[in-house]
Amino acid sequence: IDSHAFFLQLQTFTNNLTITMSTHTIVITGGLGNLGSKLCHHLLNLNKNQSSSSTTTTKYKVILIEHPNFINPDKNKPLQNDENVTVLPCNLGNPTAEQRTSLKKALVGAHALIHFSAVNPYPNANWSESAQSMDHAFYIFQLAVLCKVRRVI
Repeated sequence: IDSHAFFLQLQTFTNNLTITMSTHTIVITGGLGNLGSKLCHHLLNLNKNQSSSSTTTTKYKVILIEHPNFINPDKNKPLQNDENVTVLPCNLGNPTAEQRTSLKKALVGAHALIHFSAVNPYPNANWSESAQSMDHAFYIFQLAVLCKVRRVI
């Protein structure tokens, strides 16, 4: 086959390729904490570093669930100003009716819930703090099941 014929076949093949674009919503509890913010930055970087030659592309939308007392607009400005990030204030230990509704909306259709939230994430947490953290996990995992979240980590 000569090079001209080869390039014509290649052009025909590439013109018939279908680019598949999918959006995955990832919900992260403790989203503005150390691990949550690192994971969020990683997912946003994946959005930026997609290959234009790939036939499948995944875009990540991230919902960061954080206790209202720990949302610092100055510290978290880069994340809060990204169009692919939503910050959802919520006290998982005692959510208001409005927060419960917002949580359900965030979880419906989510591809994954990643649970990093803890009352005290450090090794010196006492039993009361650890029990409260377990209550958070139980609550958000139950809600994830009700909302049919595909993966819970």
